[in-house]
Amino acid sequence: MENIKGETKISSYQVILLIIIYRVIIAFTYMPIVNTPPGNQDIWITLLLSIPYTIILCWPILYLSSKFKDLTIIEYSEKILGKVIGKITGIYYTLFLLMFSIILVATLVEILDTTMFPETPTFVSTIIMLITCAYISYKGLEAIGRGAEVFVPFILVVILLFVVLSYKNYDFTVFLPILSDSTFKELNIGALDRSIKFSDIIILAMITPHLERKEELNKIFMKALIYSVFIVIILVIATQAVLGIEYAKHTSFPFFTFSRLVNLLDFIQRIDVLSVIALIIGNIGKIAGYLYFTTVAFTQTINKKTNRPYIIPITILVLIVTVSIKDRRSILSVGEELEKIILITSLITIFILPLVTTIVYFFRRKNL
Repeated sequence: MENIKGETKISSYQVILLIIIYRVIIAFTYMPIVNTPPGNQDIWITLLLSIPYTIILCWPILYLSSKFKDLTIIEYSEKILGKVIGKITGIYYTLFLLMFSIILVATLVEILDTTMFPETPTFVSTIIMLITCAYISYKGLEAIGRGAEVFVPFILVVILLFVVLSYKNYDFTVFLPILSDSTFKELNIGALDRSIKFSDIIILAMITPHLERKEELNKIFMKALIYSVFIVIILVIATQAVLGIEYAKHTSFPFFTFSRLVNLLDFIQRIDVLSVIALIIGNIGKIAGYLYFTTVAFTQTINKKTNRPYIIPITILVLIVTVSIKDRRSILSVGEELEKIILITSLITIFILPLVTTIVYFFRRKNL
């Protein structure tokens, strides 16, 4: 939505890459899944179980996006629910995307402050990062999609490289015996938790009108879901096999810690710098994307034609909130509370609101 709606097109391949990296980068960064029930050697089973749950929870959004292929979730919500309720819904979706943008920025800043730039003031690293993200967002959806074609394969290759180079450090006995410490209830609670937090379905619902092949919406969703789940499973298994089940749960950045144990021959001692580069690129890409779609959601809610005038103001808002939060306390130190907030807001966003909208649509579809 840089200028005229529908002017920018994005390929199915680019969207799949975006959704994959938006999901994978969370595990790559701080891997919250290792503390999700059952929180033991059976996490990989939980991730597999999350696939059918995710399909069920995302069905309302996929159904509506298939019915209104030329409209974003903001636009068809207003069309179905009416102007007043539709505006309220649009504001909620905008605030949800804004919340995630802030969380992503604050988390990345904390990682950089903790691991690399402990003496750098928070506002300095935040400003530098947001300038980059705002520039990418200003370039629009086409730039975001083309960037995904370049950087996502690089990040996935880096992940694969570290997984392969760590072969000497693996101890797969930590996964035995399978299912001995997990109950059916725990596995399903964990799977449901992961599926509810598939918030990136909102991004897909915002991109739909710009798809080159809109009829491939469901295929894009399924491919992105399955590929991302299996990549996260690889990340989790590799990390737990090297660090151990308990240590992986109690370290702040499991995969980063995992990557620092890899030495590629005696003359290359700091290959872990590749994981840092991949982590920064992946997070900046996701922040830029969420910043872009936050401005698009806001623009469509207030019925404006272009989102570009709002990128800088919203970026400044993200900066102010991020610095205010980071100056008070660590984001990762409130991990449990943050995960509850994400869980509740994600459930409302990806399932409850779309389900209500779908029900209303069935009653009003003849008039629509």
